Amino acid sequence: MLTVFLKCSYEYRPSDDGQLVLLNVESRAHVLHAFVNTEYVGSVHGSHDGPGNIILNTNISLKEGENTISLLSVMVGSPDSGAHMERRSFGIRKVSIQQGQQPLYLLNNELWGYQVGLYGEGKRIYTQEEASSVEWTEINNLTYHPLTWYKTTFAAPVGNDVVALNLTSMGKGEVWVNGESIGRYWVSFKAPSGQPSQSLYHIPQHFLKPIDNLLVLVEEIGGNPLEITLNTVSITTVCGNVNELSSPALHTQGKGPEVHLRCQRGKHISAIEFASYGNPAGDCTTFSTGSCHATLSESVVKQACIGKRGCSIPVSPARFGGDPCPGIQKSLLVVANCR
Repeated sequence: MLTVFLKCSYEYRPSDDGQLVLLNVESRAHVLHAFVNTEYVGSVHGSHDGPGNIILNTNISLKEGENTISLLSVMVGSPDSGAHMERRSFGIRKVSIQQGQQPLYLLNNELWGYQVGLYGEGKRIYTQEEASSVEWTEINNLTYHPLTWYKTTFAAPVGNDVVALNLTSMGKGEVWVNGESIGRYWVSFKAPSGQPSQSLYHIPQHFLKPIDNLLVLVEEIGGNPLEITLNTVSITTVCGNVNELSSPALHTQGKGPEVHLRCQRGKHISAIEFASYGNPAGDCTTFSTGSCHATLSESVVKQACIGKRGCSIPVSPARFGGDPCPGIQKSLLVVANCR
């Protein structure tokens, strides 16, 4: 993700009619945030199906004399190849101010300064060493401010269960734990069901300490950090579904495709809920044998996996006593229980 801050100064002389001042910004970017005299005044977000341009129109308050306008332009990737690259342009295209019926005042030719990335990113305030180098304010009366950094500490849960942050109360941003990014989140973007496609975000065990773990978030559109919860997830089922034409994993060093199963630390494979080599129907949640099924499927998988934390089963007819249905493309679907 590329973020660029642009800043310029504007000399304002109020008119006698007291009409509102309109800020208009046109941009070829994915997100745009606007600030006037360091105060947030609005934002606009593009859509997957919308046109390439995004336009921000918002009423602003200006003080008499010099005012500072700051714009944060966000791009999440852009074309880096293809024809006519020299003609493609991205970022902010036009900035103007209009008061009432007065003529439009273009700011394109004003002197603009720019900064790539957020100050907090460059300063690395999400690390233990640099978090104390900036001033943090305790949350008393929570307001949903966009583009806000939040910081807290927490103790790691006891045990070997998977640890995850529940970020349902947040909007969109990035999370760091002890200086390590666990990725970007966007829970405000809803799936067709009306729910976020993901609300739990995994924290690798090796990121954690027993106590005083530093949690830092940068929230882009506004959220409630007081409702973030630390959850543990016990994984009781593991699943693999691999086609015989699938490319082998890099670490297999030239072996054919395999199904790899692995329980979380402290657990082992206790039962095989389903196993079929052939053309099984369904996926890891709903499954059944198809018209082609090797009768040795379950016994082969049990022998390879039961009692172990992890196992690998080659997707090969030789492993299952021969080809159960020549001429049909086959796969291996395995669902196993961990305890």
